[in-house]
Amino acid sequence: MRHPRQHFPFATYEYKKSDPGVTPHDCTQYHFYYVHSGQCDYRQGEHTVRWGRGDMIITNGITPYSPKAEPGWDCVQTRFSFDPQLAHVFDPYFCTDSPLKPFTELRNHQIRLSEEQVADCENILLRINHFYEEEEKAYYNRFLMAFYDLLMFISNLCKETMESNPKISAEKERNVQKMIAFIENYYMQDVTLEQMEAELHMSKYYLTRMFREMTGMTIFDYLRHRRIKQAKLLFYYRKDSTVTDVCYQVGYNNLAHFSRVFKKQVGMSPDQYRREQSATS
Repeated sequence: MRHPRQHFPFATYEYKKSDPGVTPHDCTQYHFYYVHSGQCDYRQGEHTVRWGRGDMIITNGITPYSPKAEPGWDCVQTRFSFDPQLAHVFDPYFCTDSPLKPFTELRNHQIRLSEEQVADCENILLRINHFYEEEEKAYYNRFLMAFYDLLMFISNLCKETMESNPKISAEKERNVQKMIAFIENYYMQDVTLEQMEAELHMSKYYLTRMFREMTGMTIFDYLRHRRIKQAKLLFYYRKDSTVTDVCYQVGYNNLAHFSRVFKKQVGMSPDQYRREQSATS
């Protein structure tokens, strides 16, 4: 069985038997789940969903999912979590529509695949699994193409649902989406609750309480994760960037503070991470 790893700085992939609690939920990422065999219960917020072979679930990450395996169950599944920024590497002329549209419009959506769709899906996942596990970065582009194929597969599955029965977000989730969009637009600058309060026309006390209630993390925890993920992407793509360059580009004004936050989240200093990325080019 494959085990989770951080081969790329923006995606975590695993193909394995259910193991409750081993994969922390991350509301800063989008998530894809697929059951190859067996069955398993997953807790979605306050609800429990029964999964079986050929079931797929996509989520925008706001509503936490957690596995709940029962004794004697033997569920084999794929879990794929990725930073939405990963989809931005695709040329817009290559994309007929936003490849993330099912995640943003449907938010949390379960699909039961036909036998033909199961074969197609598992063929794509087999390629993703192979390219993700390869050590050579030459496989990176092939991984991206397989990932894009998966997004297009999901988009085709969800097209009719998005057109005929679009889901309306609940007020709290809609507001959290606005907050995340605000952070996405301004994370490279100083971000304050007062700015968010003025922009979104909601009390900062309501914003902080609601964001934590819906995502399980504070606004500034989310902001730190977003900045460090962007820093990792910059180190990965722009080999000539210095740590100081990246520090300022992701919204930090103090290099020492940036280094402390980066090391706490990644497990190594930004300079170590930068050298590691350069060495594997």
